[in-house]
Amino acid sequence: MRRLELEEDRIDELIASIRGEPGDDEELRRTVADIVADVRRRGDAALVELTRRFDDPGFSAERIRVEPEAIQAAVEATSAEIADAVTLAAENLRLFHQHELKGDWTASMRQGQVLGQRLIPVGRAGLYVPGGGAEYPSTVVMTAVPAQVAGVEEIFICTPAGPGGEVSRAVLAAAGIMGIDEVYRVGGAQAVAAMAWGTESIRPADVVCGPGNRFVAEAKRQVYGRVGIDSLAGPSEVLIIADEGADGDLAAADLLAQVEHGSGAVSVLVCWSPELLDTVTAAIERLAAELDIGEEATGRITLLLAGGERPQEAAVRFSNAFAPEHLELFVEHPEQMLHEITAAGAVFLGEDVCAAFGDYTIGSNHVLPTGGTARFASGLSVENFQKKVAVISLNAESIGELAPPLASLAELEGLACHARAALMRLDRFGVEPGEG
Repeated sequence: MRRLELEEDRIDELIASIRGEPGDDEELRRTVADIVADVRRRGDAALVELTRRFDDPGFSAERIRVEPEAIQAAVEATSAEIADAVTLAAENLRLFHQHELKGDWTASMRQGQVLGQRLIPVGRAGLYVPGGGAEYPSTVVMTAVPAQVAGVEEIFICTPAGPGGEVSRAVLAAAGIMGIDEVYRVGGAQAVAAMAWGTESIRPADVVCGPGNRFVAEAKRQVYGRVGIDSLAGPSEVLIIADEGADGDLAAADLLAQVEHGSGAVSVLVCWSPELLDTVTAAIERLAAELDIGEEATGRITLLLAGGERPQEAAVRFSNAFAPEHLELFVEHPEQMLHEITAAGAVFLGEDVCAAFGDYTIGSNHVLPTGGTARFASGLSVENFQKKVAVISLNAESIGELAPPLASLAELEGLACHARAALMRLDRFGVEPGEG
């Protein structure tokens, strides 16, 4: 745990010290490129060999797809408490994403042309659900629901096998509850390659979504263009802006909850009260000891003290530069501060709500931009699973108005056939330039 001064003229340097400098990992890039090329070339044989190396020494091609009976068995073995929690999370998330739905539209324009747009779901979506040593049924819900709301007809999951070569029963149960019966025991970069290029067992997707480790993120970067992707998610993070009246125990719990994600996750608190920093520091130490959270995790917590004449403004400027995945506002009037926030994956208003609610049951999506990408990116949404198709129609009058200026621009750019193609429409309708 670190305590630092927030100096406004060193914000970029401070952010780099918290997140680390973005690396140019040539070794990672080469390793993933080799895996992607191998899967593309050898298909299932490559998946089997790589899965034996990384996950299950006894893996075989017959085990690539999880048997539908195993999914149903997982559903039946799931406690009512967990099944109800998954259902609740899915229902709330579905309501959230239904508000993102937009219909097709058409409009008549000034020259008489009619323009419109159709929103068409992709045909097939591949969802990556992390696994191995952990279980993430919540990620099944978070990735499947927006795809279903968008209208995707085919949804499948790739997830790595854990100890003993079996997929998490909780993940299988969540898939079954969500109505997904196509699940594959494949993880890592090889799973992303299989979703993008296809193998004998796995038909390729149009879009690949879901979080993963750095190998998964790099594989998504390399297959983008062959398929669509949601984002290049990195380590999870939370930033808390707190005033002098904030509850230090709640802040400490939220900071520790975020670094609990592991894999480089970071937690940051910015305040302008030295007394609150002391309270939070003591609460972190006490709660970490109680929950047996080690120094590796607490070492990824940074407490910042904002000074100067307008420390609250400095805190907001830092937040907008940091562009956190999760932003919690522990201030007296969070709704007012919200209007000053320009970059965040999700904003939690007041100390009664925390990022953990967003991770599970509140209804917002937990697949969010990380690593400062909230400056230009958004969380997983229905739009990740849709295509926008422009629709255009013209009549004689609009051709008369639009063809001549089109021809002028095309000829300026040296594209004579473009000009001729448009002007031929004038002759076709017997329209004089400028009529309409």
